[in-house]
Amino acid sequence: MVGITIGVGEYYSRLAKYAAQAVEEKTGVKTTILGDQHFASSGLPAPHHLKLRMFDFVDDESLLYFDADMVCLNSWKPAYCAREDAVVAVAESARPLHVRTAQDWEIPVEEYFNAGLLILNRKCHWEWLRETERFVLTDKKFAEYDPYDQAALNITRHRLGLKLELLDRRYNWIGYGSSRLSYEVPVFLAHGLHPENKFANIDFFEGRYKPPFQWHIEINEDEMNTLKDRIFRMKVGDTERRIRFNNDATIRPPYFPGAGQYWFIRNRAGSSLLTICSEGQILQEFKKTQVGSWNSVQRLEFAMANASAGGHL
Repeated sequence: MVGITIGVGEYYSRLAKYAAQAVEEKTGVKTTILGDQHFASSGLPAPHHLKLRMFDFVDDESLLYFDADMVCLNSWKPAYCAREDAVVAVAESARPLHVRTAQDWEIPVEEYFNAGLLILNRKCHWEWLRETERFVLTDKKFAEYDPYDQAALNITRHRLGLKLELLDRRYNWIGYGSSRLSYEVPVFLAHGLHPENKFANIDFFEGRYKPPFQWHIEINEDEMNTLKDRIFRMKVGDTERRIRFNNDATIRPPYFPGAGQYWFIRNRAGSSLLTICSEGQILQEFKKTQVGSWNSVQRLEFAMANASAGGHL
């Protein structure tokens, strides 16, 4: 496996250099930076289109692509996440723009991914990237719609019926630094360190910025595996609500009350806590009492009508 990122122009070349160094240090994956010379010789209309020719620049059969504005914060093994027959990525945030894009092109919202992190296989995905390049350059509707590659990659993947494997957002935390929660979860890849400071990544690597990391949330991976792709039935008085826990730790629409789009299980004080959160806040937590049963123990932003809420699978 080889890593690839794109750094064209002075600013992005600096970002890419630091991003590549961090990925190599935390993952052991050697990284190639596609820079000014690659872009100049490609004849492509924009630097981000280099992503669609990644396999032309390396000989490896599998690759890890990451945007230059991503920061690898903790160690992980990309090879363990790779799939020979699937595009591996992280779901895009469920903001109106992304939901509308998915709907406009008839893509299931839960399958719309962020293209900032991709783990691909040459045999399965080389032609997909080529088809995406053709689509971007020739589709008249798309020409008026989106000049970048993310929507195009989603559209062509869906049309070609390529399998999609979604990782949880620790592998591509979009909007990192906009909430306390992002600093408390041990994130593997932050997509930018501060949403309002484009130089935060460079300042971090050069020692001028120290994010307030507090990685005290301990994720219980084994317990999470028991709840993936299952339906959680939450009872409040006589009312029952069904919530679908996706494999990538997202919640399938309709969301949990209070804009709860994500879930995870963490260890705290010897107990397992099922945690529901929005993009930036923990909304409610449930403590495991017996197999398949959880009782509400905490709610931060959202107050339910009945304080004795409970749920089971």
